[in-house]
Amino acid sequence: MPTYPDCDDYHFRLNTQLWPIHLKPKPDELLSSWIIRLAHAHGYKSQTMCVFLFGRQEPIWNRDIDRLASPEIGDKLMAATGATLQQFENTTFKGYEGWLYQSHQPNGMTRWIIPIGIYHRTRRRPGLAFCPKCLAEDAEPYFRRQWRLAFSTVCTKHRCHLLDACPSCQSPVILHRTDMQSKDFFPTEGLLVHCWKCGFKLSQSHTEEESHIQLIDFQFRLEKVLKQGFVSWAGNPSMHSVMFFQGLRDMIAGFISKVSLQRLRRSSILDDIDLSGWVKSGLEMSPIGTRRAMFLFLARLLEEWPDSFTNHIRKCDLRYSDLRGDTDYRPFWYEDVIRRESLGGFAKISQLEAESIAAATEKLNGQFSLKRSRELFGRDIAMHVPDRLPKPISEDTYEDLLTSIDHQIAETQDEIKRFSLIRDKIMFATGRQLHLSQTELTNLTLERVRQLVPEVVEKNFAEAARSPAQVRAWIEWYYVKLRPRLNPMSSEDRIFTSMTTRTGLKKSILGVRFQAAVNVGMMHRTIGSYRDWTRKPLQLAN
Repeated sequence: MPTYPDCDDYHFRLNTQLWPIHLKPKPDELLSSWIIRLAHAHGYKSQTMCVFLFGRQEPIWNRDIDRLASPEIGDKLMAATGATLQQFENTTFKGYEGWLYQSHQPNGMTRWIIPIGIYHRTRRRPGLAFCPKCLAEDAEPYFRRQWRLAFSTVCTKHRCHLLDACPSCQSPVILHRTDMQSKDFFPTEGLLVHCWKCGFKLSQSHTEEESHIQLIDFQFRLEKVLKQGFVSWAGNPSMHSVMFFQGLRDMIAGFISKVSLQRLRRSSILDDIDLSGWVKSGLEMSPIGTRRAMFLFLARLLEEWPDSFTNHIRKCDLRYSDLRGDTDYRPFWYEDVIRRESLGGFAKISQLEAESIAAATEKLNGQFSLKRSRELFGRDIAMHVPDRLPKPISEDTYEDLLTSIDHQIAETQDEIKRFSLIRDKIMFATGRQLHLSQTELTNLTLERVRQLVPEVVEKNFAEAARSPAQVRAWIEWYYVKLRPRLNPMSSEDRIFTSMTTRTGLKKSILGVRFQAAVNVGMMHRTIGSYRDWTRKPLQLAN
C-alpha cells in the first residue's frame, strides 16, 4: 500500500498535476466506479479523495454523480489521470446523448436510466444492477454504465439474470459506501464488490440462467444499436438509434395500459409473462424482474416486424387509441403501422355508420371532436363528415399573419424585441408548413428538421415560405445568424429558445406568443387556434 507525506503542500500539488497512478476508465465503466477505483489505487477512501480532489463545496455522493457530473469534475479527473474528454463523458449518461435520447436531462427523470432514489443522502432504490459472473471474471472488478439502463435485465455474455440488490441482505448496491463502512484506515483490495451493509461479496452471488433465447438476442441487439447509433429497421437501412428507442418507449406506453393488457389476454403471447409488478410511474421505476418480462414481450412482438406485431393487433382487436402511448409525436416506423392497422386496416365504413359515430361522439363529448371519435370508436370518419370539421386556414390568411409580424418588426427600435419577432415568424411558419403540434415545435432540433425535410433550397425572405423546403432554408439561416443573438445555453439544441431562460421555449409560451400575434393582426375571427393553424387540408375521396 503506497504511503504519502501528510502535508497540505503535497495535496495541493497532487490536485493540480497528473497523479502517480494514471487510472483510466475501463470500457463502459460508470463514473462512480471509476472514481472509487482511482481513490483505492492511491490508498484513499472515496470520500477522502473526493474532498481533497473536488473540494468540500462540490457535492459528490449526495446526488446521482453518474447523471449530474459537472464539467469541473471532469476537468479535475482528466488532469489527475490524463483521460480524454471522450473517456470522461463515456462514463456519464451525457455520453448517451444523441444515441439513446435526443438530449440529456440532468434534472428530473431521464428516460431509460434507472433512478437511484436519493433522499437525504440515502439511496433508497436498486438503481444499479450487476452481473456476478462479470465481476468474478474481471481482473480488476468494475461496474458498467450499461447496468443502469432500463432495458439491461440480463447479461448477454453469460446468459444470466442481472441482480440489483445484495442477495444476502437485499440492500441496493451503493458503491461509495463500501469503504465508509470499513473500519480499516486504508481501503482493502476488492472492497468495491462487497455489499456496503453486510459485507457479502457480490461477485459470489448466485444468479439464474436466462432460459428465453429471444430475450438475450433482443437485448444484444439493443446494445448493438446503442453502440452503433443506427439500426436497419422497418425498411430503413440506417435508422437513427434515437428514433428506434423512442418507438420502443411509445410501444411500451401503449401496451401497458389496463385496456391493452386485458385485450392482449386474448392471445397466448402473455401466457408465461408476468407484468403484475409494473408501476404507474413507468418503465424506469418498475422492478428488474418486471422489466425483464416486458422486454421478453417486446422481443416476441418485434421478432418479425411488422408481421408478428400486426397479427397480435388484429387478434386482440387493439385500437389506435390503445397503442399510441402518451406522446404527441411518435416515430414514423411505429406510427405508420399502428395507424394503418388500427385505423386504415378496418373495413370501409359506410356513411350511415360514420354519422352514427359522429352523433354518439357529440352526445358523449358535448360537441363533436374527430380526435375523440377516434379514441372512442377506433375509426377515422373524417372523409365522411367534412361539414363537421373546422375549416382549414387559407394560404392568404397564413401570409397575412406573417405580414403583420413583419410590420411589428419594422416598427420596433428594440433589438431584442425585433429578434424575438423574427424568431416567432420563422417558428409559426415552421409549425404551419411541417404541421407540427406545439409540443413538437418547441422540441424541434436542427437535426430533426433535416430528417423531415431532406430537400435544400435557397432562402427567400421576399415572400412567405410556402413549402417545407423553404421553411428549412429559413431555419438554417436563423440557426446560424440569429439564434446565437438570443444567447441560448451551449447545451441547448432545440431551435427556438427563450432569451430569459436560455433554454427551449415552453409550450405555454409558444401558445401565448401565437395568440398575441393573432390579436395584434386582428385575425382572431379567421384563426381560431394554433391547432387550426397547423391542420392539414382534408383530401376528400372522389
